[in-house]
Amino acid sequence: MTLYAVEPWSAVVEEMRALWQAHFREVASDQERAPLDPDLDAYARLEAAGALHVLTMREGRVLAGYLVALVWPHLHHRSVSHAFFDLYYVRPAHRRWTAGIRLFREAERTLAARGVRRMITGTKLHVGPAGRSLDAGPIFRRLGWVEMERQYGKWIGAW
Repeated sequence: MTLYAVEPWSAVVEEMRALWQAHFREVASDQERAPLDPDLDAYARLEAAGALHVLTMREGRVLAGYLVALVWPHLHHRSVSHAFFDLYYVRPAHRRWTAGIRLFREAERTLAARGVRRMITGTKLHVGPAGRSLDAGPIFRRLGWVEMERQYGKWIGAW
């Protein structure tokens, strides 16, 4: 049975860290130039400020997935609480037809209960190492999300 729960960052970070290398290898682009190096102190500060929302997905005691969102007013819309999704991942062995959909629905439910009025996330557009598309856009559209903008990146400076 799959259980979802909002848990403190400090209580689950070590379990999540155990999954980060696999998560990173599966979805990150430019892995050689931008190695996985999370700022754990910054996450701890965000938790202390009440700005982290960590949703876990468990199969029994096993951490099967997680979603981490940053919660605060948007700089352009300070009267509206926003959730900016930072990380979301479901272990491949636990991906079933609706696993991702259920994770996002539960995030919406728990964020709304917290007073969030708008969620913002991104999705990868490239194909992962296993040859499958990483674009979660179809899932988001199915859940009523709308595309808001596109992001672009450019490496600068010497390498």
